[in-house]
Amino acid sequence: MTATLPRPLRRTKAPVETADLAHEGIHRDPGAHDPISTGGFAQKLVHRASGWLSGSKSTRRSFLTRTAVVGSALAVGPIDFILKPGSAYGYVCGTCSDGWTAFCCTINSGKNSCPPGSFIAGWWKADNAAYCCGAARYIIDCNASCPTQCSCRCAGGSCDNRRTCCNQFRYGQCHQEISCYGPVVCRVATCEVPWKYDPSCTTSSATDNKTREHGAPCLSTDCGTAIDKKYKALGGEASDLGKPTGAEVAVGDGKGRRRTYEHGNIYWTSALGAHEVHGGIFDQYAAVQGVYGLLGYPTSDTLTSSDQRTRYGNFEGGRIYYFRNDGHTVALTKPFFAKHQALGGVAGMLGYPTSNIRTSSDKRSTYFNFEKGRIYSVSGRVVEVHGSVYTFHESIQGVHGVLGYPTIDLVAVGDGRGKTQWFEGGMVWYTPTTGTFGLWGEVLNRYISNGHAKGYLKYPTSSVKPVGDGRGSYATFENQGNIYATATTKGHQVHGALLTYYLAHGGPTGSLGYPTGELDPSSQSGARYQQFEHGRLKYLNGTVTPA
Repeated sequence: MTATLPRPLRRTKAPVETADLAHEGIHRDPGAHDPISTGGFAQKLVHRASGWLSGSKSTRRSFLTRTAVVGSALAVGPIDFILKPGSAYGYVCGTCSDGWTAFCCTINSGKNSCPPGSFIAGWWKADNAAYCCGAARYIIDCNASCPTQCSCRCAGGSCDNRRTCCNQFRYGQCHQEISCYGPVVCRVATCEVPWKYDPSCTTSSATDNKTREHGAPCLSTDCGTAIDKKYKALGGEASDLGKPTGAEVAVGDGKGRRRTYEHGNIYWTSALGAHEVHGGIFDQYAAVQGVYGLLGYPTSDTLTSSDQRTRYGNFEGGRIYYFRNDGHTVALTKPFFAKHQALGGVAGMLGYPTSNIRTSSDKRSTYFNFEKGRIYSVSGRVVEVHGSVYTFHESIQGVHGVLGYPTIDLVAVGDGRGKTQWFEGGMVWYTPTTGTFGLWGEVLNRYISNGHAKGYLKYPTSSVKPVGDGRGSYATFENQGNIYATATTKGHQVHGALLTYYLAHGGPTGSLGYPTGELDPSSQSGARYQQFEHGRLKYLNGTVTPA
């Protein structure tokens, strides 16, 4: 919604002392009508004063705008405007020396929005504003992004010649993830609460009623509908939406209203306010059924990501990204969007989505691909796979391989070193030093029962692989140990000096065959034993011998 100027002229009857008027060279008959409240005089005054704002050319629209500004000055300080025109007029229009920052529409081609190279950084409130038809008015600061490209100067407007890029200040309720900022470039004026105007803003409020009637010719005076005000705030026909192509109508779902434009739509609901959708984002929105699809109504206008890679729009059920490098779009819908946000969004472990929603060839799941992984929705679970675990999973045929679908996200083991992730058919283990490997079947069962990464073996240094005899499989581990398994012998651990001896004598394909038990506890004599298919090994004082 756009902020609006007060009505063009408010007839005001003010107590004026004759002596004061005489001092200013104006004589008044005490019995005469107050000239300020006399319609003809006031209209002439406004008409004449509005010429102060004009150049050599004048149109009906520019005259009405100038009239509105002068009318605002009369409403704010009628006596000051007549006797000292600069005071009330300057209050509404502003000067380069008054300390306030210019409105964005003055320096941003008429658009009441943050210009390129800036971001929404904070806001304050002014109560009972005529610009908002008596409701609260919200002033939003647009601070320069880093590195700052702007320098302190005057805005240069015929009305609103306030400063730009001069005030190094930030209220800080919006985009708190952006720590580096430059001076305030300009101000957005809106009648919409900031946290609906931009979801990054918090509800923490500051009030400064001195800005209640600050104005500029590019700020509209028409209260209109919420959609009208939004369209004007965006710059009207000069905005990305272009010209209207239809009247405002009720949406068929009974919840909201809509108006169509050359390059997009504006939607409104009482709960969400009015927001625009345009360009490639609008095309993608239409492709997923608009308000009737999973996305529902927009909850923000089109925004720019802090890394400048994308433009995006927020919706009740997700987000649409428009990639500026090649113009492709992705509609990230619920429940995937919520999962992605919980993992840090585009700045998190998955990065940006790289595809729209897909269905797996086995028809069991839907999923989204990301720069660094994937999110699945399967059997009521929404789970992610990312990084080296995702790369490993894909290398063994992904969900169609031995591991199947993930059942939980990647989690820390709890030893300060590694992470693990459960899948339907097994587990993947990771540390920066050992790498990423998968365990399943009887090898995994034995590894878990022996304490997994917190046990003697520590982390795997290989995935499960075949022995090569058509019978068994095995995996190697960090702490000089292996686990061997067959369907008949199950899985058993061999480690240390016993493993050295075992491998030296052919391992599972040698004379001993596969292990059939674990190394037993110490006996009274101090010796320990491990049973194999075709024999037994004895361990005593560091020496291994057949037993």
